[in-house]
Amino acid sequence: MSDPRVADLPPHTRARVLRFLTGDLPPAHRNMGIRPDLWVKKTGVGHVLFHWPNDGSRDIGDGRVFGGWIAGLSDNVVSMCMATALEEGEGFTTQDLQVKIFRPVGPGLIEIEAWVKNRSRTTGYVEAEWRLPNGKIAAKILSWKAIRPAESFRQR
Repeated sequence: MSDPRVADLPPHTRARVLRFLTGDLPPAHRNMGIRPDLWVKKTGVGHVLFHWPNDGSRDIGDGRVFGGWIAGLSDNVVSMCMATALEEGEGFTTQDLQVKIFRPVGPGLIEIEAWVKNRSRTTGYVEAEWRLPNGKIAAKILSWKAIRPAESFRQR
């Protein structure tokens, strides 16, 4: 059965993203509690949409999500977004991640949307926004990705 969240992706990208959406998660995701298999609502080439159900378990204070969690989940979101824009045989690593928090992230369904804004042969630039249940922007994420041949990331 095909997953409609990846229907618009090219085959090589679809396989990569489906791994995450079926729950085959790397240790970092499992250890941090990041669940793209539950939270990704839509993907496309250069685009992802997450809905994170903030239940308060990541709060550092009354109704305030820990900024480190915002950064950690954001790195996952922008990385999945970058993965949708890779050609076959390409891989990437994060060069820079900037997190700009405008207002506290409180409880409720938080929408996190990311777009590849620019892509060259060796660099990708991705932006993401965190939106509160009332639609206000809570955070803006800026990320640069180094694009390299996938084999260069294999351990020697």
